[in-house]
Amino acid sequence: MEAIGVSALCRACLDPAFRERLAAGENPPTRHFTPPGEIPRYGRLFHNLVERYTDWLAEREEAEAESDPLALWGQLYERFAARRLERICRGGKTDSAWHLASALKAFCAHLTALRRERNPRGGWRGLFLASEVPLQAIPVPAGRRTVWLSGKVDAVRALPDGALEIVDYKLTRGERMKQDLLQLAIYARMLGIANPGRPCEGVLEYYEPGLEEVRAAAKDLEAMFEDVVSPVLERLAGGPPAPRAPDASPAGAGAVPQPGDHSAAIRDGYLRFGLAVEVTGRREAPQLVRYEVKPGPGVKVAALASRAEDLKVALSLPLLPVIAAGAGRVTIDIPRERPLPVFWREVVESPEVRGHAGPVAFPVGVGIEGRPIVCDLADPNTCHALVAGAAGAGKSELLKSIVATLAHRNAADRVRLTLIDPKILTFGNLPPLGHVERPVVTDLEEALPRLEAAVEEMEERYRVLSREGCENLSARFAAGRSDIPFRVILFDEFGDLVLAGRSEKKAFERLVGRLAQKGRAAGVHLILATQRPDRNVVTGIIKANLPLKICLRVVNATNAKIVLDRAGAERLLGRGDLLCDRGFGLERAQAPLVTAEDLSALAAKDTT
Repeated sequence: MEAIGVSALCRACLDPAFRERLAAGENPPTRHFTPPGEIPRYGRLFHNLVERYTDWLAEREEAEAESDPLALWGQLYERFAARRLERICRGGKTDSAWHLASALKAFCAHLTALRRERNPRGGWRGLFLASEVPLQAIPVPAGRRTVWLSGKVDAVRALPDGALEIVDYKLTRGERMKQDLLQLAIYARMLGIANPGRPCEGVLEYYEPGLEEVRAAAKDLEAMFEDVVSPVLERLAGGPPAPRAPDASPAGAGAVPQPGDHSAAIRDGYLRFGLAVEVTGRREAPQLVRYEVKPGPGVKVAALASRAEDLKVALSLPLLPVIAAGAGRVTIDIPRERPLPVFWREVVESPEVRGHAGPVAFPVGVGIEGRPIVCDLADPNTCHALVAGAAGAGKSELLKSIVATLAHRNAADRVRLTLIDPKILTFGNLPPLGHVERPVVTDLEEALPRLEAAVEEMEERYRVLSREGCENLSARFAAGRSDIPFRVILFDEFGDLVLAGRSEKKAFERLVGRLAQKGRAAGVHLILATQRPDRNVVTGIIKANLPLKICLRVVNATNAKIVLDRAGAERLLGRGDLLCDRGFGLERAQAPLVTAEDLSALAAKDTT
């Protein structure tokens, strides 16, 4: 093969099967499609709008020093983006339009910061050397032969020291960061050939929709090209077979490497950056392996966490390791090659769950230590829950496992479940259980009346408890009176109601406040779930009244901070991987998987 595109070369570096098809003369597709359940991101449109806008800015002769990101966004919107965004909205994809608009706003804010930092007295022309730069047929040596590479760089900027900065815009990160970094390394080599003697650094700008930058120094891009890309180029040029990449497996692209024991690699990797650490422990969890690291004298936790990108490259990981401070140590979580399933049946039959007497207790998942993390709705620290997670993160399966647990541990007259599911996806296929009020609420207009009814029932329960001299419903059960059941309200995607209108939002916040503040003693509990944990949905009132926080993988660090008050959930693995706050720090766990057979068995048991 004498000529190849950059996208195909990146794919060939990471996927041995794809590489062999290329070497055999095939032309396999390289396009990535939006995973099911995720909103379209319109990456090409983002690139097109950014290119047109930056070209327009650079052509302006006057050196206006716009310092307001909103002014830039107003220009971009009015001149280039308005019609395209309106067209997307008319097509019914309002979430996609919101994401694209938010990404463009973040881009404008970044432009303002770049100009202030790099070219405060000049115009935009001195900031961007070029946008959408075509690199056609660049001759790159491959052993004894030459391969002609072609591609298009999103943007090239000038750095103050004279180096070139290669910029790659992305609207989603997912699990493709290694491929994105390889793409930077290839472009750096191509630009280096086209511009001899001028070093090339790189930056990945992820707009998800807020900006998160991943930078790569010139020497790191050079090393990545030599170590990973050069052997593949030689193979494609007709040389000897390229050595198998350390993260390759028969499964092909997307396979997660077996972590094995990375203790020595972690220690040596940090040592290369002058950070002395000692790996003091290693624990295997269902989806990951956790390493416990003790920093050396003078080594700060922030310094270790800031090297997550470097550690990812050094260990050939497909995802960033999650690095966090613990009690007297730093933990580093690395994904397993073959995640182990956590089955609901095994968890609810475990001693930790069976030995818990609380009727409204349920396992959130299995923790790093291998033991279930149990939350009790009768406990003041966990009496109401906020559950957040992006599409595909495992939120629906977690909610179904909670329903299954409460039904498994109680008779139908002891716990009553109110299910509100506007999207009809979470509880739509749930078999008939005597614990569940029928029908499941799927009409958004019925949600508020159902919550109003729960408030009235709660007030009546208080009157009963007062007459009988019982402190709470649990004490009433302990006294032998069981005619009033616990009530648990599970509301999946409450964001639909919050965003329905201003009056609906106020009414919902009022009802959540009433139920959350007085519901525990009366045995009325809330579990609210959303896949859009932004500030418009998870308002301060809602968050403050739900003490138990469960966060599965979310889109970005901002969403994670809204739920947990700290970043990290954006780096979870998905498929039920979660962070839980029961009131004494974050715990990582794997949610249990409840099967259709488990639910059918519960329904059959309920009818006998």
